[in-house]
Amino acid sequence: MTDSEQVWPLLMKTGIYDDLKGVIDIHIHPNPDFCERLLDDDEVASLAKAVGMRAIMIKSHFSATHERAYLAEKAVGGGIQVFGLICLNPSVGGLSPDSVRIALKQGARAVWMPSMWTEHHSSYVRSQGSGMGYQTIGMQFTEPGHGLSPLDANGRVKDNVKAILDQIAAADVMLASGHFSLREVHAVMSEAKARGVTRSVIHTANYHVMHFPEADMQQMVDNYGAVLEMGFSSLPNGVWDPEDPTRAMSVAETCRVIRLVGAQNVVLTSDCGQLSTSMPIEAMRLWISHMKTYGMSQPEIDQMTKIVPARLLGLDKK
Repeated sequence: MTDSEQVWPLLMKTGIYDDLKGVIDIHIHPNPDFCERLLDDDEVASLAKAVGMRAIMIKSHFSATHERAYLAEKAVGGGIQVFGLICLNPSVGGLSPDSVRIALKQGARAVWMPSMWTEHHSSYVRSQGSGMGYQTIGMQFTEPGHGLSPLDANGRVKDNVKAILDQIAAADVMLASGHFSLREVHAVMSEAKARGVTRSVIHTANYHVMHFPEADMQQMVDNYGAVLEMGFSSLPNGVWDPEDPTRAMSVAETCRVIRLVGAQNVVLTSDCGQLSTSMPIEAMRLWISHMKTYGMSQPEIDQMTKIVPARLLGLDKK
């Protein structure tokens, strides 16, 4: 027996991961990716299965992950559901209805709007001057005016984005808002609701790049039926912190927003896998521990880690 095979049963015996039974994490970054990650797809799935999680969804900024999810679930012999998505960055064609159509046909369970290659994200990083830690992964940002935006010159949602939203609604899968600006997120989510999208998420609403006012987050829930994602890796951590610390949301501030909108409108995710963060299962364990410390009840925690993510993945239909 190897050392790792001896250590893992010992960790399980302690019961520290008991809170993860039945939990779903819809935002994990494993290998392979454009930069090194902590774990491979099958390793993430194996650990999640070992602690009794119900499902995970793997994400890449550079490629669709539904095919990888299929192979990872098969590699661990089932016992956990593994889902994939497509994130509409330039490497998959950007805001391309054709890319979305193919991904959905092949089983993608979510469509993520662009991430670091949005005009909003790129311009914010450039404004900070220091690179905000992205230099550690060789990340290059677009020149001003070349980032992705869902809006045309007149501020209206582009036709290709409307076509994507129609496909999401028809397939009844999850839409995530990506790293668009506040104005852009409002426009996309409003259009999505009008076109029949019913499973929508405000991507890592506690991420300092987003920096959405609480009133707007409440409006996104009330007006568009969106769920607020709170990612563990977005907590102040010393690596990805902004130059302006007032943009970072602490656990206490995150809990204030949860109480504002209601736990039934929030999903907790690890958004982990980076070399600078905890393993995804450890991040989810800590999230739950933090929620308990700040007075969240078990039913509230179950909403954010089991019930809401199950609905977003369409598992509520089963």
